[in-house]
Amino acid sequence: MIFEDRKIRMQEQKLEYKRGFKWYALPYEEITHAYMRIEEVRGKLCCSVGNFDMHFLVVKTKAGEMLKIDASSQKVVKRVLEELAERNPEIEIGYKKPEA
Repeated sequence: MIFEDRKIRMQEQKLEYKRGFKWYALPYEEITHAYMRIEEVRGKLCCSVGNFDMHFLVVKTKAGEMLKIDASSQKVVKRVLEELAERNPEIEIGYKKPEA
């Protein structure tokens, strides 16, 4: 195993990610594009409102599917993106605006 986290694991030939209680696998050669997404979430606390950042790995596949994979931290997503670029140089890394 190359890299392991609570929600994302990287094997020699595939990326594994957790949804609920089940693990799913995605071969590296099926991934065409990957980038990090950070979403701000507002949470009510006892006496105020707090803002929290949620980090996601967004992956597009050859089949045209777009997966938003929950990650533990920004550091984890950066590490996964680096490993993806190493494992398959054909993967486009980084966000790009959709064409109109």
